[in-house]
Amino acid sequence: MSAQLCVALFLCMYKLRIILLCFVLSFAAMVKASPIKKAFTALKVYNYFEAKKNFEKALKKEVAAATYGLSNIFYRNDNPFFNIDSAYKYILLSDDAFQVLSEKKKTGYQKYSFTQQAIDSVKNEIFKRAFDVYKKNNSIAELNKFIEHYPGAPQRNDAIDLRNSIAYHEARKKDTYQAYQSFISTYPKAKEVPQAHERYEQTYYQASTKNKSLKEYEDYLQKRPNTPFLAEVENAIYNLSTTEGTIKEYHDFIKRHPGNRNVEAAWKQIYTMYTADYKTESLVDFKLEFPDYPYSDVVNLEIVMSQKPLFGVRENGKWGFADSTGKVMIPCTYEWVEEFAEGVAECGLSGKAGFVNKTGKLIIPCIYDQVEPFYHGLAIVQQNGKSGVINKIGKTVVPFEYDEISEFSEGLAAVLKQDKYGYIDESGRQIIPLKFTKAADFSEGLAAVELNGKSGYINSTGDVVIPCKFDWVEKFSNAIAKVRIDKKFGIINKAGLFLIPCEYDFIGEFSEDAFLVVNDNKYGFTDKDGNLFIPLDYDYNGTYMATFKFKNGVAVAEKNKKQGLINKAGKYVTPKDFARIEPFSEGLAAAKKKEKWGYIDEKMKVQVPYNFSAANEFISGMAKVTDKNGNIGFIDKSGKPVIELQFDEAGTFKNGWCTVVIDEKTGIIDLAGSWILPCELDVITQVKENILRLEKNSRLAYFNILTRNYFWKEEGF
Repeated sequence: MSAQLCVALFLCMYKLRIILLCFVLSFAAMVKASPIKKAFTALKVYNYFEAKKNFEKALKKEVAAATYGLSNIFYRNDNPFFNIDSAYKYILLSDDAFQVLSEKKKTGYQKYSFTQQAIDSVKNEIFKRAFDVYKKNNSIAELNKFIEHYPGAPQRNDAIDLRNSIAYHEARKKDTYQAYQSFISTYPKAKEVPQAHERYEQTYYQASTKNKSLKEYEDYLQKRPNTPFLAEVENAIYNLSTTEGTIKEYHDFIKRHPGNRNVEAAWKQIYTMYTADYKTESLVDFKLEFPDYPYSDVVNLEIVMSQKPLFGVRENGKWGFADSTGKVMIPCTYEWVEEFAEGVAECGLSGKAGFVNKTGKLIIPCIYDQVEPFYHGLAIVQQNGKSGVINKIGKTVVPFEYDEISEFSEGLAAVLKQDKYGYIDESGRQIIPLKFTKAADFSEGLAAVELNGKSGYINSTGDVVIPCKFDWVEKFSNAIAKVRIDKKFGIINKAGLFLIPCEYDFIGEFSEDAFLVVNDNKYGFTDKDGNLFIPLDYDYNGTYMATFKFKNGVAVAEKNKKQGLINKAGKYVTPKDFARIEPFSEGLAAAKKKEKWGYIDEKMKVQVPYNFSAANEFISGMAKVTDKNGNIGFIDKSGKPVIELQFDEAGTFKNGWCTVVIDEKTGIIDLAGSWILPCELDVITQVKENILRLEKNSRLAYFNILTRNYFWKEEGF
């Protein structure tokens, strides 16, 4: 072996010994390393088992670092040791222990990145993860644990808010005043407390008045006089105390609840109901019966005004009212006015309608599109295309939700909504559901209605008492009604039983216990039980015959275009050779022969020759007749003209006067034919017994026909 090879081999062996020596020395150093160092080294490579074992070994000697390490292991969720509560316990221990370490020791731990900042960082991370863990179940118990166990957590307030929110949500689910009361007492600082107080009041109110009885509301108000629902409770007490809407109920309410906000409304309701007709005697009686009425001065004025008729007058295109002396009592400021009804009159301003009383006070503002006159203290009004009902104090009795409201009849009114009819009472309550396609007024306790294209009758509670099987019906009068099935007419009673079967083409007016009945253009007469006591032997050939009826025991009978009068036995009491004849009146009958009219007496003697082209019945010894030239006048029973035949038209005498027309102008004559007003007027309207409203050339005047004097004239009349 050469010297060089020996040297090389020696050097190689030397290096190997050096390497082995370094390894031995290194292993020995590791074996001698502290548990805390081993723990941090293992933690760095995520060897949690090794790290945990060594941190636990170091707990006694190096509390701060060991508890810090254990906290790191327990708060991390990537190992089986994850336990956030343990993590928090150890980080608190670490923090406390770190505070008493010497600065030298603290500096020595920096090599493991173990500092106060590291502790704070881990602590904050633990807070975050703990909050996530405890809020995950979304339960009050879990959040309470977090709040209790983590008092220093920045998330504590969030946890409190979340817990309170969950608690309030649970109270809302129960929605009882006990639940809200418990929430408030348990969490008095919760931001939901104001809401809880509101819900507590609401649910306590609801629980206390669950049956909505008068006693419940009264008891509740006694217990909670300052309730936030005071207005609602007082209104409920008012409404429940006056369910029948009687005067006695309203007065009893006032005496029992003098402090209720509705006392004034109750008084006004009593006054409105008691004096609905606005008659003087009603007003006087009211004052005597209710001396405690707080507005007696109003009653005194109303008593005076009720005796003073007022009439709509116009000045400079505006309307107001004047009394019977012509004095303007209500200034002419309205666009239009109507007559007074029950102490108030319809009036218009700015295209809207309202009501003014006799003192000139606009008691109901002009806010409605249309109004109807008051009747029994109620008026139908329209607003925005919908109809409602108000009373005289302007209170809406029936809401504006109907397309149509009829006048009240027997305490009920038909209403239309969405093409269906029903009925409401005068308090606005829907008494009969909206289910009919047609509905008429009540008469004698029954109303005609239509269902599925057929008509029948209901009673006041809405029960169909006569089935809807008719094609047409009319209202009941004298306990009977005319009906039609398949174009045939009959008569029923209020039990729905046929008195006359539906077998006639036409049935006329009921008069003197008899109906005119028609079939196949023949007519006769039945009694109300359907007995045909006059056979269908007579010719029905003109619509004017629909008015044929028994009058004074006789009726017109026609055969072969000749007429006579028959009695109920079917026997002629006159010849049957007249072209036309009318029943007797004041002993004479108007009769027509050869196109001329005259008058015969009951002995068939002609008392007034056949000289007229038209003749009417006698009234108060006079009859209106028309001559061959179309002139109208009046004759006496001898045929002598008592008022010259000179008029184009004439009415009938009433209270000693009659309207007449010449050349399309109207005037008034008396029984002697003398002119009260010459024929120069366009319109004459009787507004009171002795008061006429006159119109001429679009101008207005009022005339007292008793004194025959004008008491007011519009300028230019």
